[in-house]
Amino acid sequence: MQRDRLLWYVGTVVVLVCGFTHSAPVNPNPNIPDVKENTDPMDDNFLSLEYKKYLEEVVQLLESDEGFKAELDKMNAEGKDDLASGQIAHYLQFANKQTRTKLDELKRLEVRRLRDLHKKLMRETADEIRAGKRDPKDLPSVDSEHMDHSNPHTFEIEDLRKLIKKTTDDLTNVDKKRKEEFKHYEMNKEHEYREKLKHANAEEAERLKKEHEENLKKHKEHPKVNHPGNANQLKEVWEEEDHLDPEDFDPKVFFGLHDIDGDGYLNTPEIEALFQNELDKVYNSSNPEDDMVERDEEMNRMREHVFTEIDKDQDGFVSLEEFMKSTQTEDFEKDESWDTLDDEEVFTDQELEEYEKTLAEQEAKLQERHNLNNAEAAVPAAVDEHPQEAQAHEQPQQPPIQENHQQPPIQENHQQLPIQENNQPPLVQEDPNADPLFKKIPTQYMLIHQLHLLIFSLLFNKLT
Repeated sequence: MQRDRLLWYVGTVVVLVCGFTHSAPVNPNPNIPDVKENTDPMDDNFLSLEYKKYLEEVVQLLESDEGFKAELDKMNAEGKDDLASGQIAHYLQFANKQTRTKLDELKRLEVRRLRDLHKKLMRETADEIRAGKRDPKDLPSVDSEHMDHSNPHTFEIEDLRKLIKKTTDDLTNVDKKRKEEFKHYEMNKEHEYREKLKHANAEEAERLKKEHEENLKKHKEHPKVNHPGNANQLKEVWEEEDHLDPEDFDPKVFFGLHDIDGDGYLNTPEIEALFQNELDKVYNSSNPEDDMVERDEEMNRMREHVFTEIDKDQDGFVSLEEFMKSTQTEDFEKDESWDTLDDEEVFTDQELEEYEKTLAEQEAKLQERHNLNNAEAAVPAAVDEHPQEAQAHEQPQQPPIQENHQQPPIQENHQQLPIQENNQPPLVQEDPNADPLFKKIPTQYMLIHQLHLLIFSLLFNKLT
C-alpha cells in the first residue's frame, strides 16, 4: 500500500509540475530502474525533478533490502532518533551486495547525467559567453548537492548522508520560498493600489479609497474561525461533513473516516481537507474582496500549525497514536479562534519601501534601454557620395543552384540552438497586466512538498 501511494503521488507531481510526460528510453540493464531522458536543461524546475527521480530510485532499492529494513525497524522499536543525528546513513552497511551494486550503478548514471547536463549548458551558451553577453559563472545551477563527488563510482554512506541532508534542506527551502513569494505578492498588491491613487484625480482617488476600505471591512466580517486541530474544529467537520451528531464525537472513528487511503496515517492532503470548512468562512471565490491566493496561504499556515503541534516525530504524517494523544491535551478542549492573515503583519513598512525602490530601479533601467534603442533607430544610415560607382563595383552573390529544389546547405560554423519540441507554457502563469518583477505563487510548490514528505517518510519511518 505504501508503494502504491508513493507511485500515485510521483505520477501526479510529474504531470502537474512538468505539464507533460516523457517516454523513457529502453534501458539496456533491466536490473536498474529507468532514468528519464533529459529535455530542456535550462529549466531549473526540471533539474529539480531529475534529482527527485534519483531520490525515488534510491528509496525503492533500499525499501526492497531486508537488511536495511531490519535496522530501521530496530531503530523505531528502540525509539532512537538516528534520522535527526544523521546516523541512519550508516545503516547502508547492512544492505546486501546486490542492493549495493544497483546503488553503485544508479550513482554512476546520475554522475553521467550531471556531467552531460553541464556540457550541454556550456555548449548552448558558448556564443553568448564569447560575445561577452554572459558570464561563464552565470548559468542555471546544476543540482548536485545530493551526492558525494569525490567518489564517482560507488554509492557509499556519504552519498546517503548527503541525500538525507539535501531532502531535509529542500523541505525547509520550499516553505521559505513560498512565504517569501507570498510576501512579494502582498507588497505588489499594496504597490498597485498606491500607484492607482497616485495617478488618479481627486474624485477618482476618493472613490478608490472608499472602495478599498469597504472591501477590507467586508472581508473581515466572517464567522469565527476555529483553531485548526482543536475539539471545536474537528467536531464541526464531524457534524457538517461526516453528518454525525457532535455529541457522539469519537476521535478514533474520526481518524478512520478521514484516513482516505486507509494506511493508518493522515498525510498532507488528508489534513488540508479538514480545513476547508474554516477557509470557506473567510474566502469565497465569488466575492471580489476575497483573494484566493491568500486562501492558499491560509491553508498552508493551518497545515504547518497542525503538523508542528501533532506530528511529534516530524515525519510528515500524523499517526493514529499522535492524533489520539493530541485529543487528550488541555489545549484540545480550549475554545480558541484562529488568527487569520488579516491579524498578521505580512510585511513591514521598510520591506515595502525597499520593494518599491527595487521596482523603481527596474523601471528606470527598462526606460533607459528603451530610449537607447529609439536613439539607435533614429540615426540615419551613412549616405554614399558615389552610389552608381559603388554599385558598379559590387558583384551580386547568387546562391548556389540546388537541384531537385533542395534546401541550401547549412554552414558548419554556424552553431544553432536546439529547438524545444515540447513548447509548453511556463509553470508559473503570470498576469500580463502585473509588474514584470511580480509572479503569482505557484501552487506546484505544495505538490513538490508533498512528494518530498512521502518519499522521506517512506524511506525512514514507514518501512514495514
